[in-house]
Amino acid sequence: MSHQSLLNEKSDPIPTHPPTFPARPIRGGKLELAPKKSGVWFAEPKYNGWRALVHTPTGAMWNRHGQRLTIQREFEAALNILRPLAADGLVWADCEALERRHQIGRGTLVVLDWIPEFESPTYEERREFLAGLVETERLSTGEWESFPENALLLPPSVRDEGSAVLDFYAGLKAINRRLRCDFFEGVVMKRGNAPYPVQLRSDTEECRALIKHRFVN
Repeated sequence: MSHQSLLNEKSDPIPTHPPTFPARPIRGGKLELAPKKSGVWFAEPKYNGWRALVHTPTGAMWNRHGQRLTIQREFEAALNILRPLAADGLVWADCEALERRHQIGRGTLVVLDWIPEFESPTYEERREFLAGLVETERLSTGEWESFPENALLLPPSVRDEGSAVLDFYAGLKAINRRLRCDFFEGVVMKRGNAPYPVQLRSDTEECRALIKHRFVN
C-alpha cells in the first residue's frame, strides 16, 4: 500500500478546515470493571493534554471543535519534525498536545493516529505506518524516567491478550504516583480492524471502535 502524498512540492496553502473532527471514543468506565471485548483490540495511554489535528506541511493546528489553535507557536520544534513527514504521506496527524495542564513534556506532540486522505487502512495498518516514521515513547512502559519536551512521539500500543492491558493500565497509575501528577488519564482501546472514523457532522459524535477507560469517571 503506497502512502505517497499528492502535495504541491513548492508550497502548500493552509486548509480552511481539517478533513474530520478528531476521533472521539465512547466511555467504557473503569477498565477493571469492563466486560471483555470481542475481536482484536489494542490499548494506548490516554494523555492529559489538548487534542489537536495538524496539517503537517504547514504546521497549522485545530482543536477538537474544528477551531484553529492559538498555541501553535508553542509546538514549533515538534511541528518542524512533523513537516518533512508529509512527503511520506503523513499529511494529517491526530495528536495530543502536551502543554499548560502540567509541567511534563511541554511542547511535545504525541501522534495518536494518521488521518489518510485517499485510503481507509485499519488501525493496525495505520499503526505500522506511523511506527516507521515516529519514535515510540517509553515512559508509559516504565523504560524512561521522564518525558521529553519539544519532541514528536508515538504512544505504545498494547494488544489485548491475557492480562496485558490490565497490567499496562495499573502501570500507568503507578507512574502517575511517581510523577505526582495525573499525566496519564487511563487508556484508550482501539479495534484493530477499524478505519479512522472520518466525519464532519459533529464534534461530539463518538466512535464505537474507540473506548476510553479513565482512572476516574
